[in-house]
Amino acid sequence: MSDISKTTINLPVDLKKELKKMAIDEDTSLSGLIIKMIEEGMEKRKTGVISDGD
Repeated sequence: MSDISKTTINLPVDLKKELKKMAIDEDTSLSGLIIKMIEEGMEKRKTGVISDGD
């Protein structure tokens, strides 16, 4: 894993609540869940799984 850099993001309240619920269900922290989701999205982009809506 590479070095960690702290970043602050503003999330809509409803989205943050949903993400917190997901994090609790997956027994992880909110930041851990967000990092996992970003990593999964990046991996899908690399493999070309994400479509552009066409």
